[in-house]
Amino acid sequence: MSDERITRVRAFADAITERDIETALGLCHPEVEFFSMLGQLEARPYRGFDGIRSYFQDVDATWDEWRVEVEQLLSAPDGRVVIVMSTHMRGKGSGLPFAQRVAHLWEFEDEKLRRATLFRDPADALRAAGVKTPGGR
Repeated sequence: MSDERITRVRAFADAITERDIETALGLCHPEVEFFSMLGQLEARPYRGFDGIRSYFQDVDATWDEWRVEVEQLLSAPDGRVVIVMSTHMRGKGSGLPFAQRVAHLWEFEDEKLRRATLFRDPADALRAAGVKTPGGR
């Protein structure tokens, strides 16, 4: 089960980079809650399939490039999955680049992506999930 969940989380990250809304929707539970860097400014998650569509629209409206580079995918003891990633963006119009390293802690329902909590510090996500990395950290 954990390998399937890791595969699902990676596929969602890939769908974001490829701007593949249909694949992203197919991976998500209908009541998905996705806390993204984009939603932080308004302190709101993207909710449900309409929310995921809005997320992709927001990315397209603001950024010429929005690419997710996966660094780590780890299973938590309770079945959740931590994804540590760097997000690379380039502003629409300005062309200014921006990158940030963050993590999501994904929860599942019916083996679909149900809730992603954003952590600006990946170490906080690992602690919240009870995941120990190689080297015991």
